[in-house]
Amino acid sequence: MYLCRSLRTALPVEVPVIETPQTSAASTPRAEPAPVDTQTPLRNALKLGGSLLVTYVIGFGLQVLVPRLLGPESFGQYNWATNTAAAFFILSALGLDVYIRKEVAVRKEHANEFFGGTLLLQAVLAVLLLGALLGVMHLRGAPPEVRALALLLGVYQFFFRLNAILAAVLHAHEKVDGLSVAHILMKCIWGFGLAALLLLRAPLPWLAAPFIAAELFKTVYLLRLTHQHAGLRLHLDLRATAATLLAALPFFLNDAALASNGPLDVFVLGAIANTTEVGYYGAVWGIAGMTMLLSPILGWVLLPMMSRAAASSQEEFTRILRRGLEGIVSLSVPVTLALALGAETWVRLLIGERYLPAAPVLRLLAPIFVFTYVATVCGSWLMAANRAWTVTRTTVLAVGLKLGLNLLLIGPFMQWRGLTGGASATATSLALYEIVVTAILVYAIGSRAWDARSLAVLGKTLGVCATVTAVHLLLGRLGLDERDLVRGLARMGVDGVLYVSLILLTGAVRKDEVLGLVRRVRNRRKPPSSAEQPPSGPPSSEVRAA
Repeated sequence: MYLCRSLRTALPVEVPVIETPQTSAASTPRAEPAPVDTQTPLRNALKLGGSLLVTYVIGFGLQVLVPRLLGPESFGQYNWATNTAAAFFILSALGLDVYIRKEVAVRKEHANEFFGGTLLLQAVLAVLLLGALLGVMHLRGAPPEVRALALLLGVYQFFFRLNAILAAVLHAHEKVDGLSVAHILMKCIWGFGLAALLLLRAPLPWLAAPFIAAELFKTVYLLRLTHQHAGLRLHLDLRATAATLLAALPFFLNDAALASNGPLDVFVLGAIANTTEVGYYGAVWGIAGMTMLLSPILGWVLLPMMSRAAASSQEEFTRILRRGLEGIVSLSVPVTLALALGAETWVRLLIGERYLPAAPVLRLLAPIFVFTYVATVCGSWLMAANRAWTVTRTTVLAVGLKLGLNLLLIGPFMQWRGLTGGASATATSLALYEIVVTAILVYAIGSRAWDARSLAVLGKTLGVCATVTAVHLLLGRLGLDERDLVRGLARMGVDGVLYVSLILLTGAVRKDEVLGLVRRVRNRRKPPSSAEQPPSGPPSSEVRAA
C-alpha cells in the first residue's frame, strides 16, 4: 500500500504554464514531451497485486502443508529435486522477459520479429538440459523417485519460462486483466492438485503432475491473450532472432544470476551437506518468501513505466525511482522485522516443532528481502537508463562471490552449528550477496537515488525498528518469550501495535496520503469534472506537465 502511496506523488497533474510569445507567425511551437502515464501502471499494479494476493494465499498454504506432511528428510528430497531442475533451466530463460518489458513497451510490434525463433531455440535447449539433468542425477546416485521427480520438474520449468515471456508481452502492452485471471486459475490447479496428492500420500514423482498441468493450462491461456491483445504470432526470422538474443544478453546474464540465488544454493547445499539440511533450509525459506509478494509486481510494472519515463522526462524518471525506493523500504522493513524477531514463533506456528532447529536460519534470511527489493528497484532504473551491463556485471560477480562463500562456509558451519550449520552458511552467504549487490547498485546511481524526504523516511523507519527491537528484548526478559506459542504470539502482537503507532506518530507513513490514494483508485472510473478537462485550445494556451 505504501509503495502505491509513494508512486502516487509521481502521477501527472494539470499545471498551467504561460509561454513566451512567438517571435514569428511562421514559427512552429516547440513540441513538449509526452506525459508519462503512471496511472495505468498503478492500476495494473493493483490488479496484479490482487491476483497475486490470492495466489500467495494458496502458495503459502502449500508452503506450510508440504513440509508438515513430508517431514525434513522427504521434504529435503522434494526441495532438492525442485531446485536442481530450476538451476539447470535458468539457461533457457534467455533474458527475454526483461528485454520485452523494456523494448516492447516502446515498440509494440517488435515481439513478432523474434518470438518464433526464440521459441524454437528454447525447445532445443530444453531437450539438451533434460539430458544433462539426467546425467547429473545418475552421477550423484540419486534415488529413482528423486531422479524421476527432477526430470518431470524440468518439463515444468520449460513451460514456466515460456509463460514468463508471454506474460512479459502482456505487461509491455499493459493488458493485465486476463493475466490476473490466469494467475489465479493456474495457482488453483497447482495448489488443489498438489494438496490432494499429498493427502493421498502419492509417491514423490507424482508431485510434479500439478506443476505441469497448471503451466500447460497457463500456456494455452496466455497464447490466446497475447494473440488477442498484442497480435503475437509465430514467425521465424533468424536474423531478428540473433539480433534480439545479442541485445538481451546483459538481461540474460543478470536474470540467470538472480534466478540462481535459490536453486543454485540449494543444489550446492544438498551436494555438500545432505537432503535433511535442504529440508530445514527450504522450509524456513518458504516462510521468509512471503515477504516477496511485491517482487513480481516490481518487475512487471516498474521497468516498463521507467522505460517510458526515461524516454520522456528525466525529472519524472528520477521521481519514480526515489518514491519507489521510499515506498518499498517502508513496506518491506516491518515484515522482515517481524520475521526476525519472532522466528521461533513463526516456525512453531506454521511448520511445526520438528523444524525448530531451523529458526536461526529464518532469522538470518529475514533481513535479506529489504536489500532484494531495493536492488530490484535500482536495477530496473539502471536498465531503463540503458545501463544494463552495470547491473549484469554486479550481479554476476556477486553470484560468483556467493558461490565461493557457500563452498567455503558450509563445511565449517556444519562443524560449528551442528544440525542446521549448512543451512546457516547458505543463508549467511545469501545475506552477504544481497548487501554487496545493493550497495554497488545504489552507488552506481548516486545522489539521484534519494532526496531529503526519502532520507527522512529511512531514518524514521530505522529509529522505529530499533525501538521495537529494544521493547521486544525487554518483554523476553520479563517472561513473555517464545517458550510456548501463546506467549510468542502475544509478544508479536505488542511489537506490531508499537510499530504501527510509532510509524504513524513519526510521520514515516502519512495517513492522509494513503487515504487519498484509496479514494483516487476507487474513483478512477468516474468521468472527470469540467475543471479537470484538458484544454481544447491551441498548445500555446496550456500544456500538460508530468
